[in-house]
Amino acid sequence: MVVQTKPASQFQSAEEMPGSFGKLFGGETKELFRDEELFYWEHFQRYGSVFKSRIFGKNFAFLIGPDANRLVLGEKADHLSARLGWIFLEPIFGKGLLLQDGAEHQATRRLMYPAMHGRSLTNYFDTIQEIVDKFFADWTAGKTISLIEEFTNLSTTIAIRLILGTETDSEFAEATQYFLAMLTGRRAKLKIDIPQTLYGRSQQARRNLQAFLRRKIAQRKQQGSLQESRDFLGLLLAAVDENGNSLSESDIIDQLLMVLFAGHENPAVLLSWLMFELVAHPEWRDRLRNEYAQVVGNEPLNLSHLKQLPLTSYALKEVERLYPPVQNISRGVVKDIHYAGYCIPAGWYVDISPLLTHRLPEIYTDPDRFDPDRFAPPREEDKKHPFALVGFGSGPHSCLGWQFAQMEMKIILSKLLRYDWSISPEPSTAFPVRQPSQFQDSLQAHIKPPA
Repeated sequence: MVVQTKPASQFQSAEEMPGSFGKLFGGETKELFRDEELFYWEHFQRYGSVFKSRIFGKNFAFLIGPDANRLVLGEKADHLSARLGWIFLEPIFGKGLLLQDGAEHQATRRLMYPAMHGRSLTNYFDTIQEIVDKFFADWTAGKTISLIEEFTNLSTTIAIRLILGTETDSEFAEATQYFLAMLTGRRAKLKIDIPQTLYGRSQQARRNLQAFLRRKIAQRKQQGSLQESRDFLGLLLAAVDENGNSLSESDIIDQLLMVLFAGHENPAVLLSWLMFELVAHPEWRDRLRNEYAQVVGNEPLNLSHLKQLPLTSYALKEVERLYPPVQNISRGVVKDIHYAGYCIPAGWYVDISPLLTHRLPEIYTDPDRFDPDRFAPPREEDKKHPFALVGFGSGPHSCLGWQFAQMEMKIILSKLLRYDWSISPEPSTAFPVRQPSQFQDSLQAHIKPPA
């Protein structure tokens, strides 16, 4: 354990951490954005599990490992600001749950929770199956697909249908157009809101989507029966806490945009990498197929079946471990914290890395290998430390949509496993994958006749 309780005066200054603040202007910003995951790997190998840097003029303490995750996500979460860590998302997605702290975050989370759990998941199940069936109807032998692109289209369709509650083809097309155009703002280097810039066009798409949602909200309120809704929007409109509080219209719109952002991308990344790993480990493709056959048989898939698929759950955990959807998590320090003999003062930022934590050999045996059995009893390697597996976060800010994502991915897998496929580039040429973000866009699957 590296979190100490000695007097604050005995801690070293964070500036004494190993590492470098980089160049006078820019720090190590260029290196981080050029190297992405390799920045973390190289600094970790050079400096160890605690190191400093300066990014965009801000001082960062990079803290690697499960104890660091526990400090940041659990024990000292109230000393840290998620909003400051994710502030770069606010101009596009608004002040959704991810960018809230303290009492505001807790109150919003309580109101949103019912729409992502329990009976709500049952209501979503049939719609997801319908969308997935249509998606796989286009998969024919000999077809070549871009995995990230294909699965992003699928998860975006599911998200817009279930989160925004689009009911007609024209509504779906309009919302999709605005959402995809809004996303392009993440790539914009020039942040000027005028029609001549990519950022300006993204902001106009955001305003169009907000106006669409205001019309949709008014329509849904007029229809009534919100408690019986079978989509996220309706349930969010119906949500009231124990004190009679509800979300304002602007709050609801911000939450919808943030949930839509998370829901359209994370499942696509994990499913793409799972297809990659199942080619490299065909014995696991066979084991998953056998499990589905034993549990589901010739019956129509239902929600209860999904709870009886431990091997599938282990496989999804393993891609979360190897290819976490969020590879690093930043927080702004609002009250001094102490870690590994250092005092990290208010005004600094801390950054933890699920990607590196998940590859530590002291937690995971042969950590670069795809081995879902590591999660099965009696091994259960993720239980060596409560913060050893944090691909969907943990603590007060853990992913609210984790159960929804698991259900979605299991439904998709139930259809996917009916097919055979090969992958290019071949997995044998890529191991171990230390820089997923630079590699995943090139993944292509070549579809073979159904097994």
